[in-house]
Amino acid sequence: MRFPFIALIKKDLKGYFDQPTGYILIVVFVAMLSWSFFQSALLIGEASLRPLFTVDFAIDKPSLPWLLALFIPAATMRLLSEEQRDGTLETLLTQPIRGWIVLLAKFTSGLLFVSIAILATIGIPLTLTSAGDLDWGASISQYIGSIFLAGSLVSIGLFTSSLTRNQIVSFILGLTVSMALMIMGLEIVAVTLPSTAANLLQLLSPITHFDNIGRGIIDLRDILYFLSLISTFLSATFLIIRSRTLSHRTPQYRNLQLGVTGFIILSILIGWFGTSIKGRLDLTEDKIFTLSPATKEIVGELDDLLTIDVFMSKDPPVQVSPVSRDINDFLDDVESSSDGMIKIARHFPEDDEKDLKKATNAGIPPIQFNVRSQGELQIKTGYMGIGLTYLDKREVLPFIQTVDGFEYRLASLINKMLDDRTQKKTIGFLSGHQEMDISGELQSFASVLNQQYQVRTIPTEEGVPIDLEAVDVIVIASPKSRIGETHRESIKNYIYGGGKAFIAIEPILVDFNQLAGITNRDSSSDFVLSEFGISVESDLVFDLQSNETLAFGTGGARSVYLPYPYWVKADVVDSKIGGEVSSVVMPWASTVGILDLPDSPFTTTPLISTTEFGFIDMNLRNLRPNSPTFSEVTGDNFVLSDLGVALEHSSGARMVITGDADWISETATRFNNNVLLALNIVDWLAQEDNLASVRSKVVSERSLVFSSDSHRNLVQYSNIGGVPLAFIVIGLFRFLQRRSKGFRNKWSMRGSSKGDKSIKDEDSDR
Repeated sequence: MRFPFIALIKKDLKGYFDQPTGYILIVVFVAMLSWSFFQSALLIGEASLRPLFTVDFAIDKPSLPWLLALFIPAATMRLLSEEQRDGTLETLLTQPIRGWIVLLAKFTSGLLFVSIAILATIGIPLTLTSAGDLDWGASISQYIGSIFLAGSLVSIGLFTSSLTRNQIVSFILGLTVSMALMIMGLEIVAVTLPSTAANLLQLLSPITHFDNIGRGIIDLRDILYFLSLISTFLSATFLIIRSRTLSHRTPQYRNLQLGVTGFIILSILIGWFGTSIKGRLDLTEDKIFTLSPATKEIVGELDDLLTIDVFMSKDPPVQVSPVSRDINDFLDDVESSSDGMIKIARHFPEDDEKDLKKATNAGIPPIQFNVRSQGELQIKTGYMGIGLTYLDKREVLPFIQTVDGFEYRLASLINKMLDDRTQKKTIGFLSGHQEMDISGELQSFASVLNQQYQVRTIPTEEGVPIDLEAVDVIVIASPKSRIGETHRESIKNYIYGGGKAFIAIEPILVDFNQLAGITNRDSSSDFVLSEFGISVESDLVFDLQSNETLAFGTGGARSVYLPYPYWVKADVVDSKIGGEVSSVVMPWASTVGILDLPDSPFTTTPLISTTEFGFIDMNLRNLRPNSPTFSEVTGDNFVLSDLGVALEHSSGARMVITGDADWISETATRFNNNVLLALNIVDWLAQEDNLASVRSKVVSERSLVFSSDSHRNLVQYSNIGGVPLAFIVIGLFRFLQRRSKGFRNKWSMRGSSKGDKSIKDEDSDR
């Protein structure tokens, strides 16, 4: 059996690469996919392959799943239709080779060819590692998912190829079936249907299962789905090709029909009801989807039963259906790791009056969603919230919209319930000196802090000492009028007495009309210098390679996106404070220096630094993205500068001082890493260190930093043009090699004989 199987695979693979069609398909596939990836990746500036494997449909930027749905029907259309057209399939099936061996050989050869095309993009992650820290675990998972998706689409292509002798008809049928299965999993389609039908379609669509693997999780349920889909279409194909050599009236054919039909039904049931099977492998580098040691440590401190009541919909709206699965998986992990100290109870308020009453009493409201059904827009309610009960304490998460960050929210609530204090720790924002305030520039930051802490404004009066007795952490964000001596003395005494402070100094403000720097003479940089030995300079840093891309007006209605070096993507160099946050966007930041004072009572360490491509601007007159001063920058005057430092005192005092406050304001909190780092800093100051590692698991941003334009162009065009060119060269070499051996004439003669045979077949049909 083995040798005919291998021989058949070699024959079909040789057929792909003996003709220019195979090379053309791979060249077009790799070039389009690479071009589409770099269009998105360079704009986002993140070292991640998610743009390559995203399931979001976009005509202008096609991703791998959608290109596979187009590429594979073209690659598989000839596998059986050509054999039928030439009359060789019947001959092959009458040989002493089992039919299923022929079928598996065809499937394997098609999958190998498609896998070669997919693996031809491996140059993308390999070259990206020269410009960023790629998560190889997630990347491996994404490629594994691509192979399973390809196997499913190859089985569909093989099935449609068995239905007809015409390759074009086979291609159209394969494309139609593949696209139909893919499109029915899109949310834009699902929201137009009743929830039951929408969830069923999403469950049966390949992109739903591929998306989960694409995040970095190898889930047994997704693997079972793909294997079931493959076996279903291969079984149907086997029935079709065997029907060509068996009489439809014989018992053998009827038995074959019953057997194949039963196997198809079994495969569908396994793929459908296999959703209850547990088992997954988290391949992400930071184990984002695995319970963290810090969470296990918090759970291990429970000395009584903690009940988690999950209020959810049995028939959830499509908007929360994927979240329900992930949340249930995570809660099962929490329960199994608690040694019996956590009990999960699931309730369905829409179907049970008692559960509805429990949800109402717990503060879990129904959430309304727009659902289109029978041509009408309807409002459907759904539940996805949890309530926690521990001793006499209760906490609630009314609605869970995404699994990202859920572990931190759950761990922080459990940690809070374990705390003997009845009050949250207080984070006070200093006011009275034109600082940024929690109702304005710091509103988003304060609202996120409010989930774990009590947030309030600290009022001040000139000449009156500041009352900081009930404040656990004081935040001083960009004062613009002088802090008087009385207030300075209050802050100093608070810190030396073991207090905690987060001080964001802005010695340079920005004139947005002229886009130029203005010196902030009352920034209080002299205070942190004289009292703590930290020098915040009146300059701005920029980075030509590691920066954010922003939209700039062109004078008309349109805007253009340009890299803006003054919005620096800086490195977080102290993981003790930053957790897993590796970078942060610092808009218009100033350098922070550490004075080496021999009698300083503080231990000072860098927290945030520029990359090696940072540069200091002392001029400040032109902060436009294409400033001509950039042309004067050379490798000799690049300098790595600190933008933030952390200080610790033997009394227990802790401080973080940064040369920028915009990074925690509304201006930049749209960057996920900025919020995470700011929260981790507050946790460190408040000595809630165990929560930092939990929260940081949601971080997926990994900055792309190219050493030069030449470096970026080399990475980009070596993949867009270099890899396709290599296949073109291989194809030409093989063509010349075959031509030198006389295969060209033999192919022409074989084509003529096939043509004559086709004519004879047509005459006999007449």
